[in-house]
Amino acid sequence: MVAALSIAALASCTSEKPQDGGQPSTSPVWMKFENSSDFVMGEPGPLALAVDNSESERSNVDVSLSLSLEHAPKGDVAIEYQDLGSSRWKDLRLSPKATGGKEGLTGTFQTALPSGRSTLKLRLTPGMRPTDSGQSIGVTARMSKARTSLAVARSSAPLTNFQVEEDSGAEYVQRGGGWSEYDFSVKNHSAVDYPRIQILAFLCEEVEGDCRAAESTSALSVQWKTADGWKDLEIPSPGPAPTSDAVQSLEDDAALVSDIPLSRDESKPLHFRIKETGDLRAGSWQGQIQLTARLKGAKSTTALSSEGIEFYVK
Repeated sequence: MVAALSIAALASCTSEKPQDGGQPSTSPVWMKFENSSDFVMGEPGPLALAVDNSESERSNVDVSLSLSLEHAPKGDVAIEYQDLGSSRWKDLRLSPKATGGKEGLTGTFQTALPSGRSTLKLRLTPGMRPTDSGQSIGVTARMSKARTSLAVARSSAPLTNFQVEEDSGAEYVQRGGGWSEYDFSVKNHSAVDYPRIQILAFLCEEVEGDCRAAESTSALSVQWKTADGWKDLEIPSPGPAPTSDAVQSLEDDAALVSDIPLSRDESKPLHFRIKETGDLRAGSWQGQIQLTARLKGAKSTTALSSEGIEFYVK
């Protein structure tokens, strides 16, 4: 399983009724972007438009794509598309277009739209690496027929910075038992060097269907495999209990290691293991081992993290 870590999660995909002067209040066509993965420089990433055409006959339509580069670093972007029923990719010619002083690209292709449901397959290849958090390429699709707007859909293509491949991981950590091992492969797709990667190991208790961070990870032993063998990770001392109005940070109860650098475009395997110390009180416990890349900029520290691998304590 690959978790591609973006500096911005994929924005909600939406479909809108067109706002066209001579347009009926209801359009025969509805469309939206399907969920997609994050996007890596130089690699085609899938975009797909789910379309529902209530007209009884097949018709020819224009599909216009507009790309907003307002929240992306400078670089080229390529778009490809497939005609319905074809497996051949075609390049979409994109032209620069500035809207309200904001840089963007636009291109249009024609396709035959059948009656009923269909999927228009697209793919986007970014030519830039992310340099900061929150960077993505905005995507707007407009479908029209004979210059009459039929449907509009909006989404965004988040740029991947820190990619984590979960190679293997034990489902359970045994109470008072042996080690459970977790293996990752990581790669830095960003334009910056990460001076450190952290491992965070969380524990929470399932209470009425909710998992609450109510136990310090001092109940766990966590080790990282180095060239010299297994090395204990630092377990922070439990801090004071938060007040009723305070929000407890999961990082307050996490096993940390901060001396794993990851340079731009570098990849490496990382191996960890966990066992329960025997101090965990009775209850239904689950945990998560998570990797976080951190970059300290001029004004703040940016944390770019995965969702990690979950495990259960039994």
